Amino acid sequence: MKYRGRRWHAVFSLTTVMLAILVATSVARADASAALIRGVNAALRTNDRLNGAKAYTPAPRVIVLYGTVFDDKDRALAEQVTNSVPGVTQVVDNLRTKTGKWFQEEERINTQLEMSGFNDVQARVVGPVIYLSGQVTGQADKDRATNVASSVYPNKQINNMVWVQPGSIF
Repeated sequence: MKYRGRRWHAVFSLTTVMLAILVATSVARADASAALIRGVNAALRTNDRLNGAKAYTPAPRVIVLYGTVFDDKDRALAEQVTNSVPGVTQVVDNLRTKTGKWFQEEERINTQLEMSGFNDVQARVVGPVIYLSGQVTGQADKDRATNVASSVYPNKQINNMVWVQPGSIF
């Protein structure tokens, strides 16, 4: 009976030691991940162009970038800066760009313009402004092109630079 008690005590002691090692390893890994994130965020904050970039770590030494930066150059810069932080072995780039969003907005407006018969009018979006350019045959068409663009994104300012070229009278 004493032998069983000693064996149980040994198993219990061994289990306790293994559990303590696992907990210590998990805490150390969490501390290392937190330190890595602090280092990455500090590196990203050294450049004002990367203020919209954020990071987290889903696995040891792996960094996921997310948020919004201005363009693809800033996106590449964020990845480069993150890779330069000691301890980072892999970067997953989930950053979005403002110019990418603007391009999508342009496509929607240009599609609507074409569907409305404005094959010679193009839209360009920069931030909160839609720039219309191209050529129409009358002032009424120029105004209608503005209305078409405004119907797609009513909260954006429109700068209509469309040139009115009256059609031939012959």
